[in-house]
Order: sequence, then structure tokens, then C-alpha cells
Amino acid sequence: MSPTPPTDAAEARARFARFITGETPERLFRCPTPHPSEPTGFCWCDGSPWRALRVYARGALLHLVLLGPSNGLKVWLLRRLGARVGRNVYISVGAWIDPLFPRLLEIEDNVFIGMGARILTHEFRVDEFRAGKVLLRRRAFIGGFSIIACGVEIGEGAEVAGGAVVPLDVPPDTLAAGNPAMFLKRRRNGEAGHE
Repeated sequence: MSPTPPTDAAEARARFARFITGETPERLFRCPTPHPSEPTGFCWCDGSPWRALRVYARGALLHLVLLGPSNGLKVWLLRRLGARVGRNVYISVGAWIDPLFPRLLEIEDNVFIGMGARILTHEFRVDEFRAGKVLLRRRAFIGGFSIIACGVEIGEGAEVAGGAVVPLDVPPDTLAAGNPAMFLKRRRNGEAGHE
């Protein structure tokens, strides 16, 4: 699926605004851009210094709260920033959640996010900007120091092994391990086999 080139920067930003507010069904927004060292129209740093300062402040606050021991405060702040967070969610100390577009994150009930796990809701590539909704379905287990890319869905009951890099959706009841992650289907007795 290749990105559709916008007719101009204003049209691309309007498409992105519709994506962020949920007016479009897509899970991944892609748009060609110049090299990230040039203004792209999607970076908060392209705007006013006050906007950049607000983004830095929000990011610093989220980072500090995620470093702390209070799970309730983490969940509360994520909800305040627009993320949808279910019940009985546990976020370990030192997890990192992309502060730029937290409203693109949905965490369902009974999800565990391990220490140092990284959840991305946007990324710049050499010639493309991407933003994507990240869905962590019920009972998903995100291992420590793993990386979940933007636009990825972790299926119900799926497990992401510690240190895994997950660029693609993980089916329900599947173990994802490695870099890039390989999928192993879990059997009813708890053993895993290649998918």
C-alpha cells in the first residue's frame, strides 16, 4: 500500500487532522515528505516556539509519570491526554509511550506493559511521515524493552516477548519474539509452535 501523494501541504494536513480525530477508518496514515531535516508540515517543531514548548512540557510530564511507581497516575494521565485505557491495565516503571499523539493509543482491559517497553504512534522515515493507531487488545502482554511500531494491533491474549520489535499486527493468542518479530502460535497447553 503506497501513500497517496497530496496535492499540497494544506490538503495533507487536513487529511491528517481527519485521521487524528477518528473521522477516517484507516489505522495508518502515510504521507510522502521531504527529508526530515526540512519542514514537513507534520512536526510540531515546524510551528511556533510556544507550540513546541507545550509539546516538550507534555512529553516531559508523561515521561516523568511513566518513570514513577504509581500505576493509577499513569493510567489517569494517559486518559487525560486522549488515550483510551481500559480496566486493570498495568504499566511498568520506565515504559515509554509516544507523547505526541496519545489519542491514537487504545489499551483494552487486563493488559500488561513491561519495563522499558516502547509504544510508538508516529515516525518519520527518510521520505515519509507515518502515524498510526496502536491497539492493545484484552489480556495482551507486552514484554520489557520491546518496541511496538505505529499502526500495529496486538491481538487478544497475544504476548510480545521482551526485546521484540513488532512492525506488524500480532494475531490473537500468539507469541511474537525477535527483531523483527516472528510469530509462534500458542497451543492450549501453553507450548508454542511456528506460525
